[in-house]
Amino acid sequence: MEAMNDAYKAFRKETDPAKGAELARTSQEHLLKGFTELPASLVAISDPAAKAKAAGEYRLMMAKLLVSLVEVEQAFIANDLPAVEKLVESLKSQKKEGHDKFIED
Repeated sequence: MEAMNDAYKAFRKETDPAKGAELARTSQEHLLKGFTELPASLVAISDPAAKAKAAGEYRLMMAKLLVSLVEVEQAFIANDLPAVEKLVESLKSQKKEGHDKFIED
């Protein structure tokens, strides 16, 4: 997830469409590598039904994040930097929501 976050931080400031699209794809690739992994807070759940429910919620949130990253890539390809900025704002809120829900401090 750290590599995905690094690419995310880089494309937030990128103005070159080709570089931005590549960074968005890099984020997508790293997200897919970690898709089946669960955060420690979910691994620690002992009740199988609660763990399955939480894991499903986590994967759904990650799938929505993947869609958003593809939208960022497409906005860069279209050279629509205002759309990229809008999508980055959406990504910030998705990241906060996911970390608040699944990452322990």
